[in-house]
Amino acid sequence: NGRCFNSKAPFEGPPLFDNGTVVFQAHDVGWIVCTFFTLIACGVSFWLINKHLMWYTNKHEQRYIVRLLFMVPIYAIISTLSFVFWNHATALLLIRDCYEGVVLVSFFYLLLTYLSPDPEIQKAIFRADGLSKENDFARARRGEKPQAWFFPLCRLQAKPADGMYFLQLMKWLVLQYIIVRPGTTFAAVILNYIGLYCSDSWSPRWAHIYITTLVSISVTIAMYCLVQLYLPIAPRLTSNRPVLKLFAIKAVVFLTFWQASFLSALATFGAVKNTPYMTAQDINTGWGALLETFEMALFAFLHVKAFPYRPYRPPDPNAQRTPRLRALAHAFDFRETAREIVDGTIYAWRRATGKEVDVQARREAYLADAFARSR
Repeated sequence: NGRCFNSKAPFEGPPLFDNGTVVFQAHDVGWIVCTFFTLIACGVSFWLINKHLMWYTNKHEQRYIVRLLFMVPIYAIISTLSFVFWNHATALLLIRDCYEGVVLVSFFYLLLTYLSPDPEIQKAIFRADGLSKENDFARARRGEKPQAWFFPLCRLQAKPADGMYFLQLMKWLVLQYIIVRPGTTFAAVILNYIGLYCSDSWSPRWAHIYITTLVSISVTIAMYCLVQLYLPIAPRLTSNRPVLKLFAIKAVVFLTFWQASFLSALATFGAVKNTPYMTAQDINTGWGALLETFEMALFAFLHVKAFPYRPYRPPDPNAQRTPRLRALAHAFDFRETAREIVDGTIYAWRRATGKEVDVQARREAYLADAFARSR
């Protein structure tokens, strides 16, 4: 009928309790194990989140840290739900992956905040260290080559007008992912329930291939820009251990993606068989949930190391604790992200129409016009 829906097993499994006796099936054991690992992951993560909210003394940094720490509970809980309600697993996992956009953008802004919460200081740093004319001139005076983009655009000699342009370009290309990911997730969930998504097929008849391609391009651009922004300022961020933090969040995404691809390949080649009670896809969903909840329990402990709360705790033992609910509301107030999206769009439009927004850049342009050469 021109629709693609997940196949269902011919029989329903026996209930856990049958005539007063406990009947353990593989599915029951699986969701019990998933629940166990999820409780560990959530317990450790919520303990750390509570500590950050209790000592919310640096709201500029901790806002993004709290958002990052919620990744483990969200992934663990939704993975367990996908095991229990496997008929809705595709929609649940799509919604789970949507939070990846929040994680990526939060880490990007955490790096900027580590430099300084003041945007003007950030601009000055990227004028000095970023892919900018100011940096090129300084390198030329020292007899060094101009700084270029890293692989695969390493042969591209970046000649932006100023460091402001480089910073705004990186911001906009990262922020586009937090627009693309929720939009494609919403579309995929709707198309999945009306039978037009078809997650098991790469046929151009279905939306799966188009949405996956769009998301892959978007996240590749965002990750490239995140790394490109980090490389020039890496020496300034050594004390913040950004590599450990990046591993603690991106390894979650990479593991879930490659595990799902591997399990899907096993089903494609017939290594996973249908049973009377579960299809091969249902079994893959269960194995994926088991692996992911176990990994989330491990990553919860890694986050304790990567995002410690002690640097934010005042040394005074009698220091007053911050209100948790108020701190949580501040952490998940996304108005600053909306403002960045709007400001980035306005900046990109004015640059495209030949208008400079940044005051320092306009001043440099006036001096260049007056003296017939750059300062």
